[in-house]
Amino acid sequence: MKIKLILADDHPVVLQGIKAHFSSDERFEIIAMVNNGLELLNSSLLADADIILLDLNMPGLDGLKALNELKDKRIKAKIIVLTNYHSFELVKDCKHRGASAYMVKSDDLQNLADIILKVLDGKEVFPSFDEREMPETQFSYFDDFLKKYKLTKREVEIIRLVCQNLRTKDIAERLYLSEFTVHTHRKNIMRKLELSDSTVALYEFALKTNLISS
Repeated sequence: MKIKLILADDHPVVLQGIKAHFSSDERFEIIAMVNNGLELLNSSLLADADIILLDLNMPGLDGLKALNELKDKRIKAKIIVLTNYHSFELVKDCKHRGASAYMVKSDDLQNLADIILKVLDGKEVFPSFDEREMPETQFSYFDDFLKKYKLTKREVEIIRLVCQNLRTKDIAERLYLSEFTVHTHRKNIMRKLELSDSTVALYEFALKTNLISS
């Protein structure tokens, strides 16, 4: 019996590339290709899948939010995150949300079949990070940076905490603020940075500006 895959990615080139990669491998069958998280969750074939290859940065419903929804659905499929982001924080976050593996798109696709087989065998496959060896990203709140993005020190602090997978309630308790205040700060951050209301978008911004470790 073939291993049934669903691909979730908003880049046609990526979808077609993965499809071509598996076309000659009789062990696998791609049963659906979707462009965003909502299409994935609404797919009639979701219950049939053995593996979901999930991108993170997708419109409508990003991969992180999709992971939460999939976890609630208690589907049988194992989820492998396939993304451009090589981030210690994202790896931890995806694992926390129920992913079984994490692969960066720049890695050799030849490894993907092996990762799928390991995951189906009950193993987890994540990039190895040693927190003790990772340099601390000490971001100085330079005036030029704050002026460029029109951010306050508090807003930058909240961005970093969001990227540590802290909930609004957790951030509020840590900063001695109300949840409403944290929510307002986050809303202002998204407006100032012209980002969609997406945790992935904040991750991307934080990585590009060295607010978090890559």
